[in-house]
Amino acid sequence: MAQPESGKKEKSKKKRSRVSKPVTDHYKLIRLFCYTAVVVMAVFTLAVVLAFGHYRLYPGRVERDSIISPDRSSDYIVLQWDETQNTDIYKVWCKERDTSKKKAGTDDGLDENGIGAKSGKTVIDDSWRELETVGPEIKVGDLKENTSYSFIVRADNENREGIPTGVRNFRTKKSQSIDIVKKVTKCTASKPFKLAAEAETDLIYESSDPEVAVVDPETDEIKVVGEGDAVIKVRAKATDEYDGAHDAVELKVLYSDPVDAGGASAYTIYHLDSENCEVIKEITGAGGATVPQGLAYTGDKYIVSYGMGSPDRVISFDVDGDGKEVSVPSISLGHPNGFTYSEESGLCYCAKGWTSRVFTYDPKTDEYGSVNLSYGASGIGYDRKEKLLYTCSRTAMAAYDISAGYEVKYTTGVVNHGSYLATQDCGGHAGIMLRCLSGSGDTHGINYIDLYHMTTGRYLGTITCDLSEVESCIVDKDGFLEIMANNTSDVDYIWKTDLNIETLGEGL
Repeated sequence: MAQPESGKKEKSKKKRSRVSKPVTDHYKLIRLFCYTAVVVMAVFTLAVVLAFGHYRLYPGRVERDSIISPDRSSDYIVLQWDETQNTDIYKVWCKERDTSKKKAGTDDGLDENGIGAKSGKTVIDDSWRELETVGPEIKVGDLKENTSYSFIVRADNENREGIPTGVRNFRTKKSQSIDIVKKVTKCTASKPFKLAAEAETDLIYESSDPEVAVVDPETDEIKVVGEGDAVIKVRAKATDEYDGAHDAVELKVLYSDPVDAGGASAYTIYHLDSENCEVIKEITGAGGATVPQGLAYTGDKYIVSYGMGSPDRVISFDVDGDGKEVSVPSISLGHPNGFTYSEESGLCYCAKGWTSRVFTYDPKTDEYGSVNLSYGASGIGYDRKEKLLYTCSRTAMAAYDISAGYEVKYTTGVVNHGSYLATQDCGGHAGIMLRCLSGSGDTHGINYIDLYHMTTGRYLGTITCDLSEVESCIVDKDGFLEIMANNTSDVDYIWKTDLNIETLGEGL
């Protein structure tokens, strides 16, 4: 009985033996897989460590084609490029682009805006200007206008220097300015006008005070709205080729309600004194003649007639400098109240006072003569713009065409000031007659200048003057009113005002 049981046990052992072998192989596979995974992880970890070490060691590379210039001017160029990894600082090299080796007819790689690239390695030597920046942008200044510059960029860190880019070329823009009259004078009766401005690009205008003047954005015309002062801001647009530019024009608008001159009452539109005028010339007499009477202007010389109870003298003063020449008249000028110079005839004209006979003086030959006019005159002036000779008296003003044998072109009456005023002299420009007056009492107190538009015969208003006795006036080459005032001392002044008569006369 025991033997069969033993047989069963052996079968059972054999059966267990057949089952255990596959299990053992399975464990071996698991162990092999684990070993392999460990090795793979170790290799991966090592690769990561090595890669991370390489990442920490080497900076990224700036790509040449990523360098752009988002902003350029006539004296600076802004550069931008893609940010790179592991970079502590960017080195930038700049130099004026060498075009001396460029062959005729070859392509320099620049487009019409001066932007382009150059491939190949370039030696960075002392001829390059070295700059640096933390971020991927830099503004390179102190450059020449309309000049092409070459740039190289390199990314660095504390461990390594990076790889420099190829050369990238950019050109600075051209600068420009706005050619414009800086001060403009208008009346409230003036018509809409345009500023005579020139620039390389389109201009934009803007008024600082719409209650004085407004600008039509479609036509650029400026319309006078009321009296006062305004600034007309002028901007030239920036383009790919040119810088933008800014300027400003001071606009002064005088009150004016034009009426016919004859019998009209005077009204004040402006006041001149030492606050808005400046002395630009001191003058003195000679040979016993110390009282200045009339002022002429040639552009480079002031010519003054001296007289009134003393010997007559005609004295020329350099506008710039201290030159002074004295002429002794060969004929008696009498009371040389009015004096002017005509570019058209090359002669000075002297109104003796209360007579139609006018003396002439040639400043080049020092010769004297005379002509007869149709009306008696106490003052005389020349309008360079209209090429007309003006005369004034206590009762009337006249305009003469010199080229037509002193033919009378226009006449107009005078306004009533309500009290006696002495006519001293007159000046004129751009169709406007400027009649100088002083009181019969204190001639060194408040004096007056009446403004008349001669072609229409309209009185425009009166300027009061607190500059001592106003003897005469002229309009200088820039269009500004200048006044000769006789002081109580031996030194007399020529004052420059802030009134531009040339712009005032346009559009009345």
